[in-house]
Amino acid sequence: MRILSDVDPIHGRANCTILADGAEQEALYTDAYQKREGTCVCVSAWAIDPGT
Repeated sequence: MRILSDVDPIHGRANCTILADGAEQEALYTDAYQKREGTCVCVSAWAIDPGT
């Protein structure tokens, strides 16, 4: 996480198992939060499956 003025981009990786077939999957994501009226609000969310 990096704080840039009132915007915080968060980069991460998530691993999960698909319940239907038991396959493991990985996703990379970037979310952006902005401080508005004293509250952090998600203003952008993006995810990708690196296997595609």
